[in-house]
Amino acid sequence: MNLIEDLALSSGLSVDELYQSILPDSGNVVTVKGLDDAVRWLLSGTKKPWLALEFGQRINYQQLDVFGPLIASCGTIKEALELFQKYHQLLHPYLGLAYSIEGQSLCIRYSIFENQPDEVFYAEAILGSIPVWGQRLTGESLKIKQVAFRHSKPFYAEKYREYFKCEVLFDQEFDALWLEPHLLSLPILSASPGYHSKIKEQAQTQLQSIETFSGEIKRIIRCSLPDDIGVEKVARTLNCSERTMQRKLAEEKTSFKALKQEVRKLVAIELLETTSLSIEKIAFRLGYEQRTSFAVAFLRWTGVKPTNWKR
Repeated sequence: MNLIEDLALSSGLSVDELYQSILPDSGNVVTVKGLDDAVRWLLSGTKKPWLALEFGQRINYQQLDVFGPLIASCGTIKEALELFQKYHQLLHPYLGLAYSIEGQSLCIRYSIFENQPDEVFYAEAILGSIPVWGQRLTGESLKIKQVAFRHSKPFYAEKYREYFKCEVLFDQEFDALWLEPHLLSLPILSASPGYHSKIKEQAQTQLQSIETFSGEIKRIIRCSLPDDIGVEKVARTLNCSERTMQRKLAEEKTSFKALKQEVRKLVAIELLETTSLSIEKIAFRLGYEQRTSFAVAFLRWTGVKPTNWKR
């Protein structure tokens, strides 16, 4: 909200109007819905639909509470990306990043999480901040090879090319950008091991206060799709033993197998209802090699065939 207030003031908008019209009953607590409403208010008021790209240029670590210093004090970019993935809820519960090496390129992808707000703004803000934060953290200008967005090509498409200085594609299956793979190993100039350890403890405490153990595991499972992630890797990601993980899930009256099924069901429904992807592509996104295997599983989950649900 600090950044939204700053952008509102610099754009000649009234912050008082923001809180009176969008967040009248929130007091000092801003909900996720309130934040999403504030974003829409800002875009409407500025009449600059490309405003999300400016977030990366304006944002500073102090505006992000514990999350900012946590990322800025990491040792390498790889560690920073992994912590972003793990502690994203401290920034926004529905935002996330995933990265992978694809041939000779590093792909950084804006991840899709449960109940993700269908706002172009978030994907643009997160991906738009990467070249800015990358340069601040490493002192090296990042060369972006290509950028892709799910939304259709807007009338101001040239602004994207000016910002990223590369080819920008629209109507793609996911939001992502591609860079040189050596970026992962670059050291962060502000790395502070002792301070980082202290901040990480604070971040972990905050995260535990807002998320159940099963919720964290579902996030990891979803982020790993289409790969069929196993118990061992999830436990390692959570820095605990398989036995401890299974015990905690039992305390929450669930299991790893049940969570995997729940995530696939939720993602399948989301893709069927909100995208134009074919059943074959949805099956692939969920990790199924064949459409028939996915169709059988979906029928078992919902009692309805995926084609009928989509219709």
